[in-house]
Amino acid sequence: MSTFQISDLFHTSWDSLTPKKCWRIIFGMRVYAAIHQTDKKRLDSELATAADFMLEALKAAALPGKWKLINKQTTNEQKIDIYHDLFFHKEEYPFRHFPIANFSSLRNGLRLTAPEEAMSNCTYGQFKYADNEFSKMVMAKEQGDEQAAEEQINRLVASVYLPKSGKFQKNATDQLADKIGRVAFPWQKELVVEAYANTRQGIIARCPTFWPQPEESAEPTAAQATGPQWHELHFNIAESEVFKGFTTVDQANMYDVFDYLEALAKRKTTKTQ
Repeated sequence: MSTFQISDLFHTSWDSLTPKKCWRIIFGMRVYAAIHQTDKKRLDSELATAADFMLEALKAAALPGKWKLINKQTTNEQKIDIYHDLFFHKEEYPFRHFPIANFSSLRNGLRLTAPEEAMSNCTYGQFKYADNEFSKMVMAKEQGDEQAAEEQINRLVASVYLPKSGKFQKNATDQLADKIGRVAFPWQKELVVEAYANTRQGIIARCPTFWPQPEESAEPTAAQATGPQWHELHFNIAESEVFKGFTTVDQANMYDVFDYLEALAKRKTTKTQ
């Protein structure tokens, strides 16, 4: 194995993977991390489960026809090292693209198309509604309400994916969410959740002054619906000279809006120093 480079044996980006392989890697990472991040003493059966899911992630990340070679010529310790060296553990390769190109069903009259990577074509109005659905999904999961969480996932997908017109239609969310619930597989919807969560985290990192990270020592707070705060902010931005009007803000690219908010926050911070 010492004569090979990682790129000779494994995919080096999310874009080159099929949606199902993306999910196998993400789910494997979740299980592996959940078992190894706990402070409690781990049972042998738990460690075995973590190892199995790590291998599944490695297998999914391997280039076509390479897994038998990798599996045969590496020890378990080497496989662990390789696992941690692969692209999906690196900050510069976050999962922010939406590999399910569309959710469609002639029978259900459904045709929704994936947004661009990191939702770069998303308007502030769309983000406001999608983030509200996401935060309510987190709330439902914290409360152990699986049915409500599933409904919110359907609504999140319906808010993130776009109709044929390419324009977000908030009034159609209820109807679209119901169709998503009938058409989409759970793993497909979980890919959307993962991509959205990572995109959201990317916005937070992009705007550290406007959207500061909580201190590590701070106690975790219960999730709350974010819709009201984004709606109030919508009105505030609409009064600015830059955007001038509620509709203008609604249709503005979300990154333009958050870059503007970050610039304002920096100015305020500078003035108070």
